Amino acid sequence: MKKAVLSFTALCTLSFSALAKCLPPNQITPKAVEQALSKVAREPKVDSVSPTPIQGLYEVVIETPRGKAVYYIDCSLNYLVSGEIIDINQRKSLTRERMAQLQQEKAKKMLAELEKRMGKEKVEKLKQALGSGIGYIKVVDPAKLSQIDDKGKVVYGNPTAKTTVYVISDPECPFCAKFDAEMLKVLKNRNDVKFEVILFPLPMHKEAEPISQNIICQKDMKKKREILEESFEAIRKRDSQKLKELAKSCDKAKPVLEKNMQIVQELGIRGTPAIILPHGVVISGYIPAEKLNELLDAVK
Repeated sequence: MKKAVLSFTALCTLSFSALAKCLPPNQITPKAVEQALSKVAREPKVDSVSPTPIQGLYEVVIETPRGKAVYYIDCSLNYLVSGEIIDINQRKSLTRERMAQLQQEKAKKMLAELEKRMGKEKVEKLKQALGSGIGYIKVVDPAKLSQIDDKGKVVYGNPTAKTTVYVISDPECPFCAKFDAEMLKVLKNRNDVKFEVILFPLPMHKEAEPISQNIICQKDMKKKREILEESFEAIRKRDSQKLKELAKSCDKAKPVLEKNMQIVQELGIRGTPAIILPHGVVISGYIPAEKLNELLDAVK
């Protein structure tokens, strides 16, 4: 509540203090806002600009790697505000309502794209499997994944299976280790799928990059899997010494890893684990084996 009051105070102050410097409404365009924001952000992508109930303040919808975000800018284009507009009389957050609307629009657009790729029947199965979570998935171009260097993959399951699931993973990520255990459970009971783990070490994990390099430099797939499993087991047991033993830098792996990380980032994926199902359906975070089986049956 304190944050909301502070944000409201800041909004009111801006709305009145900036009136004398206001630009004409026809000059407050997405392009003009992008130019103003370029002073503090690299290549900002403004989706829309529209007036708010507060005089002199405009809503700005910005495209970010995680989706659309709502900010506010004053009519002089000098002040950017991050926070909520609270309608006191109606006791509601106009910002949250707008974010919910944007989320619904995103989900509708995403489902329309999926229907083109999968057909209505499979989309309905996917919706049933995900329930309310359907609005939080994203869709990427699966063809982009074909550019991933095979050396940067760790393959599990039937190598000739028609269904391929890509897993963006960090060998030092606790939730990646948790998902790995569920993935192995799935593979014990089905032979119609293979998982291709794409190594994506995060900067926050000290040993993740050298462990990834160690894996990439192994010529034998069995050895690659062995090292990755040892790393995940060390994470589960909180065995930092084992992680250090597995962290062996390898210069030959660096260009492979750099290319893979670039491709993953171009897909808009920033965290791990990220599971990419057939047709480019991306689900972020840990999925238990039972739910993973349900999703696979829905999209294959």
